[in-house]
Formats: sequence, C-alpha cells, structure tokens
Amino acid sequence: MIVEHIKELIGNTPVLKIDRSVTGLKNIDLYIKLETQNPFGSLKDRVAKALLDEVLIEAKAKKKTIVEASSGNTAKALTALCGVEGLSFKTITNRIKQPEVRMILQLMGAEIEELPGVSVCPDPNDPDDFTILASRLAKTEPDRYHYTDQYFNERNLRAHYETTGREIVDDLGNIDFYFGFLGTCGSSMGVAQYLRDHNQDTQIWGVVTSEGHHVPGGRSVNELWEVGFFRRDFFTGLIDGTSLHAVEGMLELNRKCGVLCGPTAGLSYYAALKKLRDVDAGYERRETPAKAVFLACDRVEPYTSYIKKLQPNIFQTASGPRATVESQVPEVIESSPQLEANDLERLLSVPKTLLIDVRGNFAFASGHIPGSINFLDELFAQTIEQGPCFPKDRKIVVVCSVGNISRKFASFLCSQGYDAASLKDGLKSWKRSGLPMEKFHKELCEREAA
Repeated sequence: MIVEHIKELIGNTPVLKIDRSVTGLKNIDLYIKLETQNPFGSLKDRVAKALLDEVLIEAKAKKKTIVEASSGNTAKALTALCGVEGLSFKTITNRIKQPEVRMILQLMGAEIEELPGVSVCPDPNDPDDFTILASRLAKTEPDRYHYTDQYFNERNLRAHYETTGREIVDDLGNIDFYFGFLGTCGSSMGVAQYLRDHNQDTQIWGVVTSEGHHVPGGRSVNELWEVGFFRRDFFTGLIDGTSLHAVEGMLELNRKCGVLCGPTAGLSYYAALKKLRDVDAGYERRETPAKAVFLACDRVEPYTSYIKKLQPNIFQTASGPRATVESQVPEVIESSPQLEANDLERLLSVPKTLLIDVRGNFAFASGHIPGSINFLDELFAQTIEQGPCFPKDRKIVVVCSVGNISRKFASFLCSQGYDAASLKDGLKSWKRSGLPMEKFHKELCEREAA
C-alpha cells in the first residue's frame, strides 16, 4: 500500500476479538479496537486531524502557530501534523507527567509551555487553568495563534462519531455494551452516540479513575465538570478503578493478547470485565453471544516511567522491589491517620511538628497554612521513596487541597516508621474553619520567579 500523505493512515483501525480463555466469559464476546495502529500511536490522531483540517488553509496562509492545551497524545499528533504542513505548534499544559512524552514532543519540535509548580492534587480555586491560558493567548493575538480547543470543539466528538463509531458498527454490527474511557470525553461520547443511534439498546458505560488516583489522560467523577462534552445522563453508568487496576489490566492485554496498549485501555478492560462477568453469570446459554467493545486508546511505550512508579518490581534487578507511594493499597491508605483542622492548629504549637504542603508553588504562594513547607508532590514522593530523610522524632503532617493526595503520603510515611498524618479534607477544611492563611506578596513571587 502506498500513501501520499501521513493523514491517509489515520483511522480504519482493526478490531481484535479477545479470546474467551482470557476473559472467562461464556456468553459475551469482548472486542478491543486497536487505535494503537494510528500513525502517531493513539486515537487522538483522529481528533488532531479533524481540528487542524478545520483551520488549515487560513493557518498556512497567515503562518499561524497552532495552540492546544495538551500534555499527551493530542499534542503529539498535532505536532506531527503541523510539522508536515509547515506550521509551528505550541502546547500549554498543567504538567507533562510522563517524561517520555515530553522528550517525544521536544524531539518533534513542539514549543512547550509547562506551567511551573502545578500539582496533581487539584486546586479548585486556581484562576490560571491551562485551558484558559491557551484560549487567552489565541484571543489576545488572533493573527498569530489559533487555539484548537480539544475540550470544547465539537469536531473532537464528530471525528469519533463519523469515523471510529462507524468503523465499529461496520465491523461488528449492533453492540450491546460499550466501555468508554473518560478524558476529554470526545472519543467516548462520539463513539457512543454513533453506536446508540445504530442500536438504541446499547449500554454505554463510562470509565473513570477513583478519587486520589491518576491514570494518564483520565478524570475522576469530580473532575468531569471541566469537560465540555460530558453529560452524566447519557451514560448507563460510570465504573471507577484505581491506577493499579489500570496497570494490571494493561499487563494482561500486553502479555496475554499481545496488545501493546497503555494504562487507559487497561482500566477500560478492568471495568469491562467487572461489569460483564456479573452480566454473563446471569445469562442463560445464548445462541448468539452478546458483543462488547472498548478502545486501545494508545501505546504502552510513553508510560514506562508511570508503570515503574506503580509496579517497580517489574523492572527490578536482583536487589529486590522498593515500596512507592503509588503502590499502596486503598485499604492501607484509608486507615492512615487524619487530623481535623482545629486539632492541627493546636498541634502547630508543638515545636517539632513538620507541616508539608504538597501543592504546586503557585497554589502555595496564593495561600497556605503559616509555618508550612512547600514540597511538590512528585518531588516529595521521589525523596521519601529513597529511604529515611526526616528525623523520626518529628511529627509530620501532610497537606493538599482536598485531602486525597496528602493521605497517600501520610500513609506511606507511617509505613516507613514515621509519626505522620494528613489534614482531613485538606485546605478546604482549614479555610472552612476560618483559620489563618498566609500569602506570598505578588512582587516577591515575581522576583523569585525571575
């Protein structure tokens, strides 16, 4: 096969039927659509093509720079397509969490504006959201920049409605169950709408991350408010899973099915089996199996660092496995000590209390508990995972915005022999109790940044 443009290789991806010896299902056939086969490695190739095609003629005529708010696959695909078309590409992101992705973007010539100090612990009071900054840039200099806006541009959804969803129906016919991983929600909503238009009885299950867990590209239920395409009433239901569920599901697909997909597919696979095994047990023997499908959203290679943090034993040498913050089980985290805001205020009068705020430095500068130390969550994890680094006679209290991330750190510190706790419900509870906050002066922040 000979093609004249790399865009011709986007779409028309194959569908793989997962062997029942792997799924254990008797009356349901489970299929995975291999979006990994797109030229840049993910389903976002379709979106990038649709978003760029919309403005390509004008952008080339005015030599505009294409701007997107992306820390992953959309940025990667847009970088590649812009390069082919002779355009520059800039991504504005809250933080690229996979170093492999950053290196790929740099290798391909993307301009990266990575907002400093932004933590994975969400701060609902942050006025400088990365999507807002990207939109503001294009509005301020419209002749120089065009913002493709994957979160709200309807062409994101339409790309999957017109191609991905149609391809699934062309290959498989009516679908009984669809499991869509929820990130920007463009793929899940676009595919699901086509499947349901073809068969109104199709069950649409949204796959989300559990609170306090991070799966690249995904969101928890409480984070979906920021996504323009999400409609809760559209889904039959939502199924959540942890980062460990994502990696375990991914490894099964990698090792038993030969599908080199990433953790998003792993979590979709976990969610599908969690639901379908219950459904399958309730079926009488069916002459025609039910059909269920999910997407292999992207490839595994950009996530090796992420996987290593969660399951370091996979990459261990003879020295043996090392415990990590992310590898803790939920039951252990939930049993870790928490302090109410008023109890923490009283404790701060004790000289040996060490208060660590794991939010980003911008959030910390805008308001923090007096006497606290700012230690970005990612760097804090790397530090404490290396071994003892604080005196064991110090009481350590960890703080984040809403209390979920800090509790994981407190749990890990306790497992290492520290007297540690987290602030229950985070700074939200401290503010709600009317307790004092401290801010860095704006001019001081600017001077420190310079």
